[in-house]
Amino acid sequence: MSSLNTHAIQSSFELPEYKFVPLSNVFKQSVETNWLIEDYIPKPSVGMLYGPSGTGKSHIALHMAACIANGIQWCSKTTEQGVVLVMAGEGHGGLTKRLKSIEKHHEIEINQGNIFFSERAIGVDTEDGFKDLMNAIEALDEKPDLIIIDTLSRHLMKSSENSNEDMAYFINKLEQIKQAYDTSIMIVHHTGKNQKSGSRGASSIRANIDFSLVLKPFEFNKVRLSELFIEKQKDADDRIPELSFRVTPVELDEEDKNGKKIKGACVAQVGFMSKTKSEEYEEIAVECFESEKPQWQKNFVEAVDDGDLSLASKKRKFRDTVNRLVENGIVKEVEPKIFALTSSQ
Repeated sequence: MSSLNTHAIQSSFELPEYKFVPLSNVFKQSVETNWLIEDYIPKPSVGMLYGPSGTGKSHIALHMAACIANGIQWCSKTTEQGVVLVMAGEGHGGLTKRLKSIEKHHEIEINQGNIFFSERAIGVDTEDGFKDLMNAIEALDEKPDLIIIDTLSRHLMKSSENSNEDMAYFINKLEQIKQAYDTSIMIVHHTGKNQKSGSRGASSIRANIDFSLVLKPFEFNKVRLSELFIEKQKDADDRIPELSFRVTPVELDEEDKNGKKIKGACVAQVGFMSKTKSEEYEEIAVECFESEKPQWQKNFVEAVDDGDLSLASKKRKFRDTVNRLVENGIVKEVEPKIFALTSSQ
């Protein structure tokens, strides 16, 4: 169990020495991915959860934090129990309702010794703000296993989200924290005005992180839902079926001054699951099939209407999709880079 020391601690954080190591040292590292949340948050890592306003990003981040603090499954995915720091950009009043809603709806009691919240937003991109953050981490009895920055914009004081240089610098500062504490860091971020263009701001954010989780709104039977899918896992499989969520109201035990039950909200996973991205890509690949692989890939890239994916990502999705189609006997490679649909198509 972690606790805060009552006296101030000045951080002695320093960057590790820059040096080169032989391949033999590299090969000593395990090739197995260590997960804070299985399939979603590797450890250690720097990543992002983003989506439009009102889709439940902060709700999902808090639910993840609660499950990690307790060491219990999150959406049937195993977690590693640990200490979570939430750098919140809003007041604690709203957080209290959300956390109590999680406890009541999911029938758990959050381990209060494993989760901490900031009292205010700071500029992590500034020298003073970075030092304040490091001092606050040093004041804990145990190192953090996950740091949630909610949201990116609230913790920037001098940087522009649209500047590749500024965002590369910001991610580099987070990398320093990751290395110092062997921890994971998840940024909560927004999409831009054009949701198909991906996360708001500079492309260097997505380019320099280890994982990216995207939350997209959709409607089913006139019910507003959100779908979470993995956009990027740098060192693991990103072809994981999407999860669907609903922000659901929760009646708390507390009453307001008029004697009425106070209502909060939290996210709940719903059984409905839309067609997986892998299935969509397979359908697209069959529909735009050409026997010659270069032309087939060109057709596929043009047909995939997903602004969250770069050209390189679409080409990688094409290669993965072709491999699955071959494995499933839907197409066959008759000679190098020449394919044919099987008779079952």
